[in-house]
Amino acid sequence: MNPLSSDHMDKAYMNKSGRMLGRLLLASAWTTVAYAVLCKPDMQNAVKVRLSIKTALGDNAYTWDTNEEYLFKAMVAFAMRRYSSQQTTQTSNVLLCNVTDRVSFWFVITDSSTNTTPIPRSDVEAAIRMNRNRINSAFLLNDNTLQFLEIPTTLAPPIGHSVPVWLIVFGVLFCIILVGIVSLLVSGIKRRKRCNKKLEETAVLEEKCETAITVENGIPCDTLDVKAGQVNGVYAAADDEWFTPL
Repeated sequence: MNPLSSDHMDKAYMNKSGRMLGRLLLASAWTTVAYAVLCKPDMQNAVKVRLSIKTALGDNAYTWDTNEEYLFKAMVAFAMRRYSSQQTTQTSNVLLCNVTDRVSFWFVITDSSTNTTPIPRSDVEAAIRMNRNRINSAFLLNDNTLQFLEIPTTLAPPIGHSVPVWLIVFGVLFCIILVGIVSLLVSGIKRRKRCNKKLEETAVLEEKCETAITVENGIPCDTLDVKAGQVNGVYAAADDEWFTPL
């Protein structure tokens, strides 16, 4: 084999490899710039997150590092996969920027097919709301210590009542009124019984007073009937003797 041709092939290979490496570096630099443009504070599709790890866990608080960032990206990618029918969202599609020590940052999710097109904020909000409890559990936090700013907290589903509320209120009021009416009737009957009993006792006492026997000097005397009058038998007998012929 000709040494010149071998050297020529090596040079051609090196030139080709250099061009490929340059393209990769250029693509990487372009991607970095594109990611920096996509993930910026107050961007249309960016979402701000604030974590209060020390407040929530106290002495058991963990340090926010690259491992925690990877877990956050994984949980957000999981939320997007679970929310949408597309199963192609990766951790590399979740971009974090402006990470502070206190811990707060912004994130944007890009479309896996282009890596440069951000997913609409409405879809991101819906995915976060749908999987909020799972995300909180992964970081041992809650809605107050893991805040997705401008995304309302997930509310518990309203409890469905088989009976309308107005019917329950009506039933309670009806029972109260019924109990009041029954109480009035019972109290009236008891009051009437007490009055009748007092009248009966008064009548009995009056009868006893009318039939009472008066005792004078040890000799019982009947009470005189003022209206009908009553004749004393002692004086009647004396009158008879007075008119008795000798």
